[in-house]
Amino acid sequence: MGTPALQSAYVLHSRHFGDTSLVVDLLTREQGWVACVAKGALAKARSGLVLQAFRPLLVQMRGRGELQALTRAEPSAGSCQLVGRKLFCGLYLNELVLRLSAREDPHPLLFDDYASTVQALASSEPVEPLLRRFEVRLLHHFGLGLALEQDSSGRPVDADRGYTYQIDGGLSPAAAGERDRISGRTLLALRSGQFPDQQALREARGLMRRVLDHHLDGRPLHSRELFR
Repeated sequence: MGTPALQSAYVLHSRHFGDTSLVVDLLTREQGWVACVAKGALAKARSGLVLQAFRPLLVQMRGRGELQALTRAEPSAGSCQLVGRKLFCGLYLNELVLRLSAREDPHPLLFDDYASTVQALASSEPVEPLLRRFEVRLLHHFGLGLALEQDSSGRPVDADRGYTYQIDGGLSPAAAGERDRISGRTLLALRSGQFPDQQALREARGLMRRVLDHHLDGRPLHSRELFR
């Protein structure tokens, strides 16, 4: 059997395994979410530093089943320094990916979106549009994309109208004062990823939270508590 190839990866989560090892959840471009054991990682200072969240890695793994063996890990570029609210946003991305992914179900374009979002979080870009764009793309990659172009009758979304969004039924024109009403302008902003103002961002955040909660079966995201 040949030597496994190096592949691009990010650490999503890690936890102690025995006294000196770690179980590491990786997002890889070629295999998707993979759980592996990094033997002796806690006893090796260099390994512990390498296996940090938000650092682009090249990794090598062996084995089959739910836990593979991580045999090599090295940085492929500089790590992203996320602090404060941006760190919380990064942890939110990681938890979303873990909770909605299936094990070893590769989505290379999701990996690329994750990598670019983490890099952007480390810059001076506003975080709210970054999170909304990533949420929309994440659902799209998993075949759960939102209907943002037309309503349930096939009519194009009108920026000047209000709508209600049903998870299983799509968009319908909303009556005045209807609960969970969202403007067509906000729906089009979610589609384009460009948000004209804070009102559109607030509406987009509310809609995405409702949609994500549905796909998470109501299970809470622990990273949301960090924003309080």
